[in-house]
Amino acid sequence: MSIHFLKGGLQTSLQDLGRHGFRRYGIPNNGALDPVSLQIANWLVSKPLDSACLEITQAGPVLEFTQNLAIAVTGAHFELLLNDRSVPMHETLFVKKGDQLKFGKLLNGARAYLAFSAEPNVPKIMESYSTNFMANFGGLGGRVFRNDDTLSLNNCFIPETRTTPRDLQLQFGDNYQIRFIQGREWSCFSHEIQQAFLDSAYHVTSQSNRMGMRLKGSAVKTEQSLSMTTTPITAGTIQIPPDGQPIITLADGQTTGGYPRMGQVITADLPVLGQLKANDSISFQEVEIKDALDLLSQKNSMFNRLLSN
Repeated sequence: MSIHFLKGGLQTSLQDLGRHGFRRYGIPNNGALDPVSLQIANWLVSKPLDSACLEITQAGPVLEFTQNLAIAVTGAHFELLLNDRSVPMHETLFVKKGDQLKFGKLLNGARAYLAFSAEPNVPKIMESYSTNFMANFGGLGGRVFRNDDTLSLNNCFIPETRTTPRDLQLQFGDNYQIRFIQGREWSCFSHEIQQAFLDSAYHVTSQSNRMGMRLKGSAVKTEQSLSMTTTPITAGTIQIPPDGQPIITLADGQTTGGYPRMGQVITADLPVLGQLKANDSISFQEVEIKDALDLLSQKNSMFNRLLSN
């Protein structure tokens, strides 16, 4: 049983919800950049929500299946062709031995997630299947899938048919407002600089990757020279390097940094970052910690309610 990659795509990798509890050893969380879409895909094939999926970035693969099984695709909206016939996202799809699935044109978003009703036959590293590109471990040999690769599968099953609730069939654009709480060095910036940061629109640059999202726009400058020591950072930390162009740490980002921390993207908005691509626009909205917690609670409640039906 396997999935054969006739074409690997731009950056297709195996990801789950990441590895947790290892940051003290310098190991990032890794895992899906849009964990909400990954969990919905797993729900569609009746698997635990934290199961491993294929994360497909911008230009998708061409896959051939060597076993009857169920699949589902969520996240970024691609044109999908099964044996050259259009098939929908956000539904349980049943494929047969020899069927081929092609990811066509990307319509919106940046990353799609393909779940399959089987288990990947690769080892877990630090309790996760997620691929760590920088250290070359996890997934399939710690790398992206290439042309003619094969992902072996175990424990295949055929689930019931499901469709994603309409409220969770998200559409992605090219202009986003990202909410954040103040970072530890927020007060190192003057009120004028803080306001300029809030009033500005930034664009995602092509130098962004799974480690960090580099932005381009109005430079954020401190009025004093900061002597920064190494400080903890995590997914969503907004750092300001010497050129004043913000960098947002993502799932594969390092565990410590040396730049001023302007803010921290709230957990409820982290999945949105996984759907941004080069030239997409970002603006920032400051919220209080209490609001961030309330927003996360509301989002989780809606998510759990919709997927319990």
